[in-house]
Amino acid sequence: MIRKQQEYILKDLNKKMVFITGPRQVGKTWLAKKISENYNKTLYLNFDNYEDRKIIKNQSWFPEVELIILDEIHKMPDWKTYIKGIYDTKSKKQKIIVTGSSGLDYLKQSGDSLAGRYFRHRLLPFSISEIKNEISNSIDKLIHRGGFPEPFLSDNEEDALRWRMQYIDGLIKYDILDFEKIHDFKAMHNVLETLRH
Repeated sequence: MIRKQQEYILKDLNKKMVFITGPRQVGKTWLAKKISENYNKTLYLNFDNYEDRKIIKNQSWFPEVELIILDEIHKMPDWKTYIKGIYDTKSKKQKIIVTGSSGLDYLKQSGDSLAGRYFRHRLLPFSISEIKNEISNSIDKLIHRGGFPEPFLSDNEEDALRWRMQYIDGLIKYDILDFEKIHDFKAMHNVLETLRH
């Protein structure tokens, strides 16, 4: 399946680095890797991975790499200064994609040392225009399962439901409770269920 923003991101990469932000599990990493197929030499690095973290910190990639994908880099202390340094000293042919969830979404709210160096693309779940020609009964499926890729593309309803329940729990525990310092998990779960209905 092709995401609508893919061609726009490819164009933007010729001008600046690109930040792909959006909710968890919406397909940011998948899209970045799909875009990497347009380049001969690419490098994907995830800050959550110990080995990748060493490469990131030492900037130990080959100069001939055409596209560098930095995933979850916002978890690195002083990550904006790090990205600014990479962007300002990279070779002209190198392109950079930065992906991440909540940490990157608040980029504009803090002092932005990256001004003028990036384009931001917010990836959302599948839209009707993205799926209408791909799968039969896709609009009914979209209404019932939602547009997140995993439940939408799941072979059966049980797997889609299991994904949804785990996603809601994770969203409450790791995003909402952590960000707002709310401690009543059950109350937040009830609010989300009420909103869903």
